[in-house]
Amino acid sequence: MEIKIEQRCAVTLVRPEGPLTSAEAETLKSTMLELIEENLGRVVLDASEIAYVDSRGLETLVEVTQELAPGGKALKLCAVNETLQQVLDLTDLASQFEQFEDANSAIRSFL
Repeated sequence: MEIKIEQRCAVTLVRPEGPLTSAEAETLKSTMLELIEENLGRVVLDASEIAYVDSRGLETLVEVTQELAPGGKALKLCAVNETLQQVLDLTDLASQFEQFEDANSAIRSFL
């Protein structure tokens, strides 16, 4: 998995490309947590290029949103593809995340 990071105004957009499995989960989690700390929680995960997610990958997304919870925030996901959306719906986890159609909408939600 390749993780692309883009700064847009005061918000960091994280775009992982490839499958989110146990092999990549810890790398994504540590990257996300570091960025959340650096950017006061103003981080968006663009999920459009996550081709596949296994249980550990899904657990990683939940762990990141749990780190944001004490501050009254949730992980913001944008451009969630059909595969990931089905997994979130089937596991009843979709409500744990703020979801947006595209990166611009997610970024604007911080303003």
